[in-house]
Amino acid sequence: MGPAREVVSVADRARLGLDVWPDTALGVLNDGGGKYRFFATGTPGSRPPQKVIVTSGTLNDPVAGGVRSTQAVAGIPSGYDYAGGGPVFRDTRSGQVLEMLHLERPYGNDPSKFYTELHLGRVDPKTGKVVRLGEIVRPHVDFATAKRTQATIDLGAPSFSVTKVGTTSYLYVYFADASADGSGRIVFTGLSVARAPLASVLAAAKRGKVTAWHKYAGGKWTQPALGGASADINAGRPMAWAPDVARGNGRTIMVAGESPHEMVLSTSTNGVSGWSARHPLWRDPDSFDAYPTIVAASGAPNAPGTTFFVHYTQWQSATPDWSKARLMRRTVRCTKGTPATATALVRYSNGTRHQVTTGPAPAGYHEEGRWYLRSAQEPGTVPLYGCRNGQDDQFLYKEADCGGSQYAIVQTEGWIHTTRPAGPSVPLYRCHIAGIGDHFVSVRADCEAPGNASVTQEGLLGYALTR
Repeated sequence: MGPAREVVSVADRARLGLDVWPDTALGVLNDGGGKYRFFATGTPGSRPPQKVIVTSGTLNDPVAGGVRSTQAVAGIPSGYDYAGGGPVFRDTRSGQVLEMLHLERPYGNDPSKFYTELHLGRVDPKTGKVVRLGEIVRPHVDFATAKRTQATIDLGAPSFSVTKVGTTSYLYVYFADASADGSGRIVFTGLSVARAPLASVLAAAKRGKVTAWHKYAGGKWTQPALGGASADINAGRPMAWAPDVARGNGRTIMVAGESPHEMVLSTSTNGVSGWSARHPLWRDPDSFDAYPTIVAASGAPNAPGTTFFVHYTQWQSATPDWSKARLMRRTVRCTKGTPATATALVRYSNGTRHQVTTGPAPAGYHEEGRWYLRSAQEPGTVPLYGCRNGQDDQFLYKEADCGGSQYAIVQTEGWIHTTRPAGPSVPLYRCHIAGIGDHFVSVRADCEAPGNASVTQEGLLGYALTR
């Protein structure tokens, strides 16, 4: 997992008049030649009228071509105070573009308490206009029961995931479903899924209709998606935000927020069972992150290969503050089975503090030492993660969680040998300077400060190559 990169700044949003944006996961269409279109909800202020905003640009700069269209979803029935859209699916044969719509029904005057339904929309590729076709997914708990509890039921705006079962291709959508237990209390699943045959979805959309979708429960796809029960296919692992799920290279990838500060990744072969343990991707203790979108580095955006991007909205504050919102991106590379190469791990200093990273040199820092890690897992190696305590204390750690939720997970640095390899190598020790809270690495067990009680060694990280 690579470092965070800002792709749309606060200033960019202001320049283009993008107020509350992106307020959903992104929909992405590859127009060829490195050009893309991006769909997401935007709102002037914090509530209605929501608009589906289409921008054009590149994966490095989704607004490089500016705003192409800003339009409200057409055909929204009365009773909803929020109607937005984001993730899209384009059928390469017919050219039809479908969009996932997120509709909210309020319980009263408090806009933070609402009931969500998922609807399907059809996009006019030329104008960006979105017409609602109909409802496809409704929570298991009904609106009246949810209203009595005043529990917010948020299904998010899930992406479309194409999964082939036998000879039939289905569209899958993932969400956390909500039910009422015996006492009337609302309980949520860790992850639920609904599907419909792709051919049926497209045929109905062509007629301006929606086909029936079904939820997975009890080992079968027989529960109606409109209010039916759901199996918890990620039992005991709740999420703070709706997940983003995509399928590529024969596996389903889920990126989800375990908290407003941490995103994790899990995979499944069939998209229903056998989900892997959740792997921490990044953690931003001082920021609020939401709406992850998995985007392939090339080709069809919703079919990621071994390297893909995760775009997400970040509020540079402890709670959502749209005046401080920006669009960020991380690069995720699946290294299993790929050949490893050498990657330079460099120790930098500004005269007072240190940073040790395989990333670019920090501004104002000079190089003090250079060693080499492996870029992928090899026998006898373990990963090293770049972590941060507060704003200034960067350190290396051998576990993906960086040692606790109070620490930021910055990036994967590389893989280090646990014992001396055959090639020229040196031991790397993690060192700490008390008082200023600064970490660095050293090839010496005394951390280059014999007799200095304020400098302590915190253990052997492993053995790095010298060339």
